[in-house]
Amino acid sequence: MRTLITLLITVCLVPNVSAQVMLTDSDIANAYRTTTYKNRVSCHDPSVVLDDVTYPASPRFYVFGSHLGRGYTFLASNYRNWSSFKAGEESMSRTNSLFGDLNGNLVNYSDAYSQHAVRTVLNYEGLEETFGDYVDGSDFDAHGWQYKGYSVRGNQWAPDVIYNKTMQKWCMYMSVNGDRWCSSIVCLTSINPQGPWVYQGPVVFSGFQGLSAHNAYAAANDWKYTDLHIATGATSLPSRYNRSNSWGSYWPNCIDPCVFYDEDGELWMTYGSWSGGIWMLKLNAENGLRDYTYTYRASGSNQNTTSDPYFGKKIAGGWYVSGEGSYVKKIGPYYFLFLSYGGLGSAEGYQIRVFRSQYAGGPYTDPYGTSAIYNSYQMNYGPSAQTNRGMLLMGGYKWDLMPSAEISQGHNSVFTDQAGRDFVAYHTRFSDAGEWHEVRIHQLLLNEDGWVMAAPYEFSGQTVTSDDIATRESIPESEVPGDYQFIRHQYNQNYASKAYKTPETIHLTADYRITNATGAEIGTWTKGVASDYVTLVISGVTYKGVLLRQVMDYSNVNCLCISAVSSSSGSLAIGQNNFTYQQQIWLSKADYKAAIKYTLDNLKMPASNGTTVKSNLTLPTKGFLGTDVVWSTSNESVMTSSGAVKGNGNVTLTCSIQKDGYAYNRDISVNVTGVTGIKNVVSTGAEGEARRRNAGLDGKTYDLQGREVEESYRGIIIRDGKKTTNQQNR
Repeated sequence: MRTLITLLITVCLVPNVSAQVMLTDSDIANAYRTTTYKNRVSCHDPSVVLDDVTYPASPRFYVFGSHLGRGYTFLASNYRNWSSFKAGEESMSRTNSLFGDLNGNLVNYSDAYSQHAVRTVLNYEGLEETFGDYVDGSDFDAHGWQYKGYSVRGNQWAPDVIYNKTMQKWCMYMSVNGDRWCSSIVCLTSINPQGPWVYQGPVVFSGFQGLSAHNAYAAANDWKYTDLHIATGATSLPSRYNRSNSWGSYWPNCIDPCVFYDEDGELWMTYGSWSGGIWMLKLNAENGLRDYTYTYRASGSNQNTTSDPYFGKKIAGGWYVSGEGSYVKKIGPYYFLFLSYGGLGSAEGYQIRVFRSQYAGGPYTDPYGTSAIYNSYQMNYGPSAQTNRGMLLMGGYKWDLMPSAEISQGHNSVFTDQAGRDFVAYHTRFSDAGEWHEVRIHQLLLNEDGWVMAAPYEFSGQTVTSDDIATRESIPESEVPGDYQFIRHQYNQNYASKAYKTPETIHLTADYRITNATGAEIGTWTKGVASDYVTLVISGVTYKGVLLRQVMDYSNVNCLCISAVSSSSGSLAIGQNNFTYQQQIWLSKADYKAAIKYTLDNLKMPASNGTTVKSNLTLPTKGFLGTDVVWSTSNESVMTSSGAVKGNGNVTLTCSIQKDGYAYNRDISVNVTGVTGIKNVVSTGAEGEARRRNAGLDGKTYDLQGREVEESYRGIIIRDGKKTTNQQNR
């Protein structure tokens, strides 16, 4: 009878559930398995490239990053396990180097940038010109261009690798960084992604204003050793480039290349950083270097310059606002521009923002229509942000099964596999690991408005593409209702405190309502016809997204997920939790058996059966993976369902873990003892009588253990605050 009463109480307390199917221990045994990954790759600023040239049937995936971070895998269904190859900056040996000299002989990376293979190019007039002819005929030494005292080690930043279909070679675009903007981007080629990579020539330079000494070049007239004359015909340094200590407010630092083909087969490179913004140049597919015959006119003035004869076309940033690691990728009908705002450290706020355009060269705008180009300085990330332009792909977050939160995610690349699936690769730091970082890869999907969203979990082999979601229904509407974990990615997170979001539980009901954990209605949902599109309205904001099946990170738990974005709805008010326009949300509905078993294993339950207590118990009420936890009691006069003691005796507490119409009950026997019923002690006489009346006492009689007894009880008693002997019927 008690079990039936418990079940009835449970059903009444759980929101959105009209009946519960009870589960047994055997039902949930082995319902989930947790997983650890031993071969993660730590690669800063990761660029992932698919090699289906060498391996057409089973492509190999390579990742390259700053400081020669690298790895490869054949496992297209699991980007968590990588193998290393060759030696990077961890070795000064040349025997296992990634780099070769002009003859293809292996050389140490520090010796790879002095001599280049391409000597002659067509200049801005289409005439042949040789690098260095304007001065002494020497090669361009990328290490020599670095600010004096800078080494190659630690300053090989953010390489991007692409297969050049014209050259039939792999091209690597490497930025060799130096202080005071004395940086350059060079091109190297190889017939194999594992090298050896041979230096072909320079692509673009920065910091040439005659004020900074370089490793191999004097400060005076340093512009002569660049390709400025080849690109523009300049015979002296134009005044527009003489910016003293303010170079970065006007012009880019030449780092972070991204190279891509447009829909017409033309080859382009974006590059730049905080400094003077993100710029774009056309490349020559014949040699991989800059196409000098494609010229740019000067447009705009000072910090508002949008086109420059040397640097090309500005597509984002400027005015020294944050923004680096540009990556352009055509997905569906749009070119998407990905940028990383903030600083890359664990407490510096790195995060990926997204803009899009119909054209490779822009203009790039966010969902609200705001340009990616700035016309004044504005703080654009963190709690002090003045603008939230750019759609936030994700913020710091932690799902229940994650060992720690992912924070400061950024400097991404985007790639498409042979099956037509699109992916974002980025490095992330962690809430408990200092500056340690690892690569993560999530699938990218388009909603019905054509905006890109990241799937909630790492990719683990799902076959769905954006085209599949738009054209067929693989998830029936009947599967959508249920109990979900919900993360709303947050603009203006407090990066200094390494802030991150954790999930809350919401319920999607069969009658198209959305309710929160208390059962209060907070919105509605609808599913697309003949598609896997879904629309949610939450707190008045409309989110358009997609349904997909995934596997939860660090486990084998299957789940139904929703990724959505408010691409045409929400609040524009700046401030944490205020800005809901162009906001990404994730929902995850875990398999009910796995969620219930995981919650059972991880709830901090009271001690085992038969425990003796004298005071209130703290009963956990928050479940995991979208479960509800409801407590009931067999005797409210001994202990309430909230764990408060009321009297002495034995009581059974029942913990009911519930999800999606299923419940598992765990009974816990508790012996409450030593609880006194004495609440007030007052004296006798008139004063005592008055105090009794004021205290609302009812004249009850207690034994010395504080238990209430009948008036006929014989022995020593406490009545009206006075110990006495009741000799009635003696």
